[in-house]
Amino acid sequence: MIDTKTDTKKLILDIAEDLLLDRGYNGFSYKYIATSLNIKNASIHYHFPAKTDLGVAIIQRATKRFERWAGYIDGKDLPYSKKLDEFFLLFKRFCEAKSADLPGRRAGNRFQDPARGNAGRNPPFLFPVRFRGWKIFWPRAGKKEIFNFPGTAKDQALLMIACVQGIIQIVRVTTPSSFDEAVKQIKRYVCA
Repeated sequence: MIDTKTDTKKLILDIAEDLLLDRGYNGFSYKYIATSLNIKNASIHYHFPAKTDLGVAIIQRATKRFERWAGYIDGKDLPYSKKLDEFFLLFKRFCEAKSADLPGRRAGNRFQDPARGNAGRNPPFLFPVRFRGWKIFWPRAGKKEIFNFPGTAKDQALLMIACVQGIIQIVRVTTPSSFDEAVKQIKRYVCA
């Protein structure tokens, strides 16, 4: 039996995530979501009384996806250089999907979630605090193996997050190959 409340809630979150990523938090409304799903605004308010509730739900869902991904990567016996590659691949898949996206095609901004074996919704750049916490661990642990950067692991994690978020913005106005070129530069900076 299909739970229509859960299905409607998930569809609302899916559309809201796409809009958040494409237009920003202020760039969408309940009216747009309701029209897209052919439902009334009241149906959205039933699940998410205020827009902030919807925004929090999007971030919580994205955080859970990232934590699954990070657990998957941490659980594998990978050298730190491979963990770095997996980190960049996560964002590269997002950039490639976005560049292939067509107007009105909602599914275009998905990335592969290896822990689930199916498509996820968005890259983990909506919650930099937890993300940075995960990133601090392996630059610190991998510094003896491959990393050779000035400053602390915390500072390096923050710089890497900022760089990747910047690359995503650049790819939006250039080509996906810009991603690879930028990653090469980051690796030259952080790797021995």
